[in-house]
Amino acid sequence: MPIVPALVTLAVTVWGIGGPSYWRDESVSVAAAHGSLADLRLFLRDTDAVHAFYYLLLRPVTALGTSEMITRMPSVVAAALAAAGIAVLGRRLYSAAAGLFGGLMYAVLPVVSRYAQEVRQYALVSAGAVLATYVLVRALERSRPPLVLYAAYGGVLALLGWLHLYSLFLVAAHGVTVLMWRGRAHLLGWACGVGAAVALAAPLALMAYGQQAQVAWLSPPGISVPMDFGLEVAGTVPALLLLLLLAVIGVAGPRGRIEYIAVVVPWLIVPFTLAVTISRIQPVYHPRYLLHCVCALALVAGVGLAYLAERLPGWTRTAVPIVALAVLAVLSLPAQLAIREPTARPDNLRALATVLGGKAEPGDAVLYVPAYRRIFATAYEDAFDRLDAETLHGQGLTDLPTGDLRAALADERRIWVVEIPPPGSEYRTPTPRRNLTALRSDKRFSRADSWDFGGVHLALYVRT
Repeated sequence: MPIVPALVTLAVTVWGIGGPSYWRDESVSVAAAHGSLADLRLFLRDTDAVHAFYYLLLRPVTALGTSEMITRMPSVVAAALAAAGIAVLGRRLYSAAAGLFGGLMYAVLPVVSRYAQEVRQYALVSAGAVLATYVLVRALERSRPPLVLYAAYGGVLALLGWLHLYSLFLVAAHGVTVLMWRGRAHLLGWACGVGAAVALAAPLALMAYGQQAQVAWLSPPGISVPMDFGLEVAGTVPALLLLLLLAVIGVAGPRGRIEYIAVVVPWLIVPFTLAVTISRIQPVYHPRYLLHCVCALALVAGVGLAYLAERLPGWTRTAVPIVALAVLAVLSLPAQLAIREPTARPDNLRALATVLGGKAEPGDAVLYVPAYRRIFATAYEDAFDRLDAETLHGQGLTDLPTGDLRAALADERRIWVVEIPPPGSEYRTPTPRRNLTALRSDKRFSRADSWDFGGVHLALYVRT
């Protein structure tokens, strides 16, 4: 039974996987995983250390190739595993039909395809969250705390933390689950598992604390954030209303199923509420950081559909769930189509690569502004191979002192500027801006053309 949602999710998420261009976050993943370990170490020293584990996991994948199909497949497989896990949890907590319906609902939600078709770790986090919840459920089914299961639970949580620190908001939900299901009987065993996970993830937390600028672009969420999150999940208002209706039935309908309620309700509510509340002081909320909560939403909606079907007579018991799932898929279709467009991502790096591939000439120089963020634009590396990056950056591809840059300009004929401003335009040093100003004010050069590709800007300067 879990195979059916997994295969459907696999089919849905593979559909159109090569349509959207890589954008800057994916560019980082591809370039970091495909480059040398020495380059990766230098990059992580100042940037993105919290994603180091994912980049290492991705290295064997990028060794096979750097096309969208290859590099996005781990996320596709993770989404399929999450759907299968939802089916297993639904069967264990309520019924086989509930698990099947929940897994199929998960498969057709646009937000699942959006992050299954992305070279980032959010789909992997969802699969890990389902696994952690499953192990916790197996432990709570025992009258006495099973140390082996809680040790395994701690190990899964630690892996989750290394994939993405904010995934550990799930721990708070699981704490509520333990108290609702078993009271204090399992609290010590659960706490030991959590403690081990926190200890194992602590080095990553320390690195993240030193790189807080990485999330400086986040802002406190507004009052519309629940609606915004719901629309991102379902894609359209009608699809969201149908999903919420089934979820309400799934919570209010079953009576006396404390185990089921203890698992799904905290998972659905607590991480979201905690992230939004903390974000009033220190912004940590983004919908993709809570993607794993969509698994709980699909599960509770699946239970609602199963509960409804159980009370229908004859052939309608089968027909109504089929129709409901088909309606949800049709209502979500516009959003599914939109996220597969080439320009559906915040940046269109494929279009940037096309411009360079068609207009760049051998020996053209390139200036990255700032130099350390070149990895955010170079996923399609073939387009940059013919460009000379060392002349205007030095062998380490860092920002040259402005005086040295002015001297280096003397021998150049054509210069491409790839500008990738950091969040809030908060440059680490004033050098990149000074270098760009020096080029713009150099009377030996004029800007021949410029292009915008989302948050990445490209310009060509030629000698006058």
